[in-house]
Amino acid sequence: MDRLEYKEINEIIRHKDEILSDLKSKDREKRKIAWDKIKSLVDTGNVKVLEGKKNYLRSLLWNRIQGVREDAWSHLDIYKELSVEGIERGLRANSDRIKWTAWSHIFELMDMGIITRKKVIEDKYSFWRLLRSRWSTIRKKAWRLFVDLVKARIFDRRDVGRYVEFLRHNKPSVRIYAWEVALQLLNLGFIDANTLKSNQIYLEDLTKIESRIKKRALRILLRLKS
Repeated sequence: MDRLEYKEINEIIRHKDEILSDLKSKDREKRKIAWDKIKSLVDTGNVKVLEGKKNYLRSLLWNRIQGVREDAWSHLDIYKELSVEGIERGLRANSDRIKWTAWSHIFELMDMGIITRKKVIEDKYSFWRLLRSRWSTIRKKAWRLFVDLVKARIFDRRDVGRYVEFLRHNKPSVRIYAWEVALQLLNLGFIDANTLKSNQIYLEDLTKIESRIKKRALRILLRLKS
């Protein structure tokens, strides 16, 4: 470390609390600058000065402000370097938005060794709620991720019964998403053709609804019959 860099690091350490506070600023640029400075501390081996701030840093992962939360999740390398524990709690968050942010990084968490595959399987029960989230954007993204989780064998044949409940869900806006991934799940061997056929009446019911869901349901029926 040269003298200039040494001086800059000391300056960061001196203003550490202010910098940490900026990590939850509503100002995106302020957050970026603050994260860059925290990264400089970690990259230069000055992790001890952040030892007492691990819980604070972890809390940023489930901050109510989306930008703050996502910035924190985009710096998982820092969390790993600091050995921050309890990150997996985000997978079980009460808020669908916070929970989704955590699950959207699930493969990164496993690849980095922050959470084990075994732990993800233990916590997968909490993912089901995202598939019927009140937020349509979360529902849509969660169903896409569900297919990837099936591919990764996080969800397997033992979970088919729960999935079938979604094929029959009383809310059309939830049921349609379950049917839209049905063919993919069939091709993955997660569900069999007979199970889909025996539940097809629940898809056909959606074609009686005068909405966009009707068009989506008709497209699915055509694909299932082809």
